[in-house]
Amino acid sequence: MIYDEVGDLRFFVMLAEAQSMTKAARGMGTSPAVVSRRLARLEGRLGSCLVNRSTRRFKLSDTGQILYDRALRIVTDITDLEAEISSAERMPQGSLNIGAPLELGRRLIAPFVEAFNERYPELKIGLALVSEGRHEFGDCLDLIVRLGMPDMPTAIVTHLASTTRILCASPTYLARAAAPATLQDLAVHDCLCLRRSKSMTLVNRWAFGEEENREVVTVQPRLSSTSCEVIHDWALSGQGIAYKLMCDVHDDLKSGKLVHVLPELSGESIDFYALRPHRQGGRANVDVFLRELRAYLRRCGGFSYRA
Repeated sequence: MIYDEVGDLRFFVMLAEAQSMTKAARGMGTSPAVVSRRLARLEGRLGSCLVNRSTRRFKLSDTGQILYDRALRIVTDITDLEAEISSAERMPQGSLNIGAPLELGRRLIAPFVEAFNERYPELKIGLALVSEGRHEFGDCLDLIVRLGMPDMPTAIVTHLASTTRILCASPTYLARAAAPATLQDLAVHDCLCLRRSKSMTLVNRWAFGEEENREVVTVQPRLSSTSCEVIHDWALSGQGIAYKLMCDVHDDLKSGKLVHVLPELSGESIDFYALRPHRQGGRANVDVFLRELRAYLRRCGGFSYRA
């Protein structure tokens, strides 16, 4: 039998990062049964159990964790190599104007643009950062990066990555107020919420779990803002519990500046997309930028990746 070793590594990385057969199947465009059978074949080939099935919560076995750690590095290296070879054949030049959401743009896209421009100095790049949903191609943009499925039927849409919302707070806050044991405990905690720009509508319904078993809790915030960055800063300074994108807080969780609250619960899943005008077609500048951006997002952490 011929095995697709690289394909199996990509499959297992996607499964491990989705932390759910259902989510992995959705990302791969297949069914949970197909995912389960492929996992069983991989385990049979390796002669080891990779995922513990005895618990309600998806959990990698010790061997599965080792495979994931090694596979992630291998898959990332292959993706980087493919991007490097492709870009070597078509060196970007001219101009490229990009629109992105404010917080993600500042924390993730801007550092990538800086490094990308160092590799391709002949390319002049403009980065426009505004609140989510306000970009249009009429703004002279070649590419728009955004969260959530866009309502632009004429655009060419590329899925970049997926992330989830989680509860988090600083050690300072959790030392002052005992960490909640259940979602209902949030009622007695200081919560930090977003508000919609202009309408000032409070975004205080926080969702957790898969669609079929979704639980929604309504919180009453002590502090709220129209700025994701302000919410982030308030969480860091110990003002309360925030419902943040994992990709936004990944580094703070890793450094210990923030703590994952109720880590057994998975919040709302959010997809990260890139849009370009249909008239633009396969412009080399955009193609190379998107390939390298996807590889970069994988290295950043806090994202899961769709093949």
